[in-house]
Amino acid sequence: MTKLRREGLMVRNARIASDHIELDVLVNDEREVRLVERLGLNLQEVRVIDMERTINYDVHDALFKYVELFNKERFWEAHEVLEEVWRLNRDKGLQGLIILAAAFVKLQENNPRAFTELMMRAKDLIKNSNIPINKKSLLKRIDNALRSQKPFRIESADIEY
Repeated sequence: MTKLRREGLMVRNARIASDHIELDVLVNDEREVRLVERLGLNLQEVRVIDMERTINYDVHDALFKYVELFNKERFWEAHEVLEEVWRLNRDKGLQGLIILAAAFVKLQENNPRAFTELMMRAKDLIKNSNIPINKKSLLKRIDNALRSQKPFRIESADIEY
């Protein structure tokens, strides 16, 4: 990150997943993206986020997208997908899922204390709410993640219609 910042790029954050590193870099044009490559970083995927945001207010569509991103350890994006829906209905179960993804963001940022705090908060919200995911299975995975401090996958079979 220091190398990127020395070159004048605005690196806002870094998150380390099992199989990739996510960098939040504020760039103004394609030239700055190419600068990252010239510095020796191998870009597997470049995503433009927040430029042209398509908001999906359907809870089930948003949930499927959330699970897809969550299972790829793209927790920040997973959190963003559900947050748009949550802002409309303020559902405590959705809030729990959002905080669950945010907890794993903290783990990727090497902040285990914040991870634990957010996981406990997510667990309480999920335990006391109705969510369209098998709650028993999810709560068991949350408990395991609290012990192991490792991410888990949400199985598609656990999504309830």
